Amino acid sequence: MGAFLQIRVSAVTADPAKVKKAWPQLVRLAYPLEATPSPEGPGVLELVATLEDRVRLDDIAVSGGFDPRPGIRAVAESARKLDEALASRNPQAADSLSYAIEDALSELERGLG
Repeated sequence: MGAFLQIRVSAVTADPAKVKKAWPQLVRLAYPLEATPSPEGPGVLELVATLEDRVRLDDIAVSGGFDPRPGIRAVAESARKLDEALASRNPQAADSLSYAIEDALSELERGLG
C-alpha cells in the first residue's frame, strides 16, 4: 500500500437482479411490500445484513414449521468471516466463504419453499 493509494479487496454482487431470482422468498422476507429496496435490488451481502437485522429485531415469524432464524444467524456469521478474510487479504478463504454463503441462502430458500 502506498502513502496515498489504498489497495482493497472486496466482495460485490455482480448482478443484483440475479439475487431476487435465486432467492425470491428470502428477498420478500427481507424486504416486505412496505419496504423499499434499492432500484436494482439487494446484493447478496445486503440481503444477508437485512435478514440479520430482521432477526435481531424479532421481525421474522416462523411459518409452516420452518424457523429460518438459526440459518440466518449462521449465514450472517459467514458474512462476517468473509469480511475478515477480505480484510486479511485471504482470497482462498473469501472464495470458500462466498460459496458457503450462497449455499446457505439456497438452503434457507428451500426451507421457506
